Amino acid sequence: MLAVGFLDDLKRQADAARAAQTIDTAALERNTALADAACKTVFSYFNTLGQQLQVLKPVSKVRYTLDKRTVFDALPMLAFRTDARRKHLRGAEVFDHVVMQCQLRTEQRIHLVKDFLPDIEKLESRLRQSGVRFDAEAVRNPENNKLLEMRYTLPVDFTLAVRAVPDHDAGWIRFQLNNLDGFETVNVDFPATEVGSARLDELARWLVGEPHRFLDDGHNLRRVEA
Repeated sequence: MLAVGFLDDLKRQADAARAAQTIDTAALERNTALADAACKTVFSYFNTLGQQLQVLKPVSKVRYTLDKRTVFDALPMLAFRTDARRKHLRGAEVFDHVVMQCQLRTEQRIHLVKDFLPDIEKLESRLRQSGVRFDAEAVRNPENNKLLEMRYTLPVDFTLAVRAVPDHDAGWIRFQLNNLDGFETVNVDFPATEVGSARLDELARWLVGEPHRFLDDGHNLRRVEA
């Protein structure tokens, strides 16, 4: 009995590879559809939520701290807006991200002075995290150019933002939450199948300062304080 030919063996290997590629392609298409459907749900929910909050004009229940003497309570939540961006993936148009933002704003302008390097670094980290546009002036010794102090001028106009970013290949959604509990960023991942109205209701509760369970069962949870 003749042994199996080398060419026949290569054909079997190629057939197996083609079958695996077909399975992988089907899985990618399924995960892409799930992630995109979740983003569509998020966009619709954010859009409706923002419209209602724009009318209700809630006041934040979070305390925002720039330094020990500069603390803000009961900031008005204004200018809610929702946006979605799209991209092309494997020949199809899909969501790149969905975002909802609002401003924590008053008519107040504040002036801050820092002359200690760690305090300067801490304040500037919080200012960058807040999203505010600020003016910074360095005051230096005219004789040796040594930094004496930093002077800051800024409006009370901080940004609160929630961004949903899909991983189409895996079928997951990452939420990036900026300044919901103070000047910090929170990242958390969920399977696309878990991103529906129940989960988003918990996010809405968090947004307006109510007790929530949005982070329950989340994956890769990470908090970074400014």
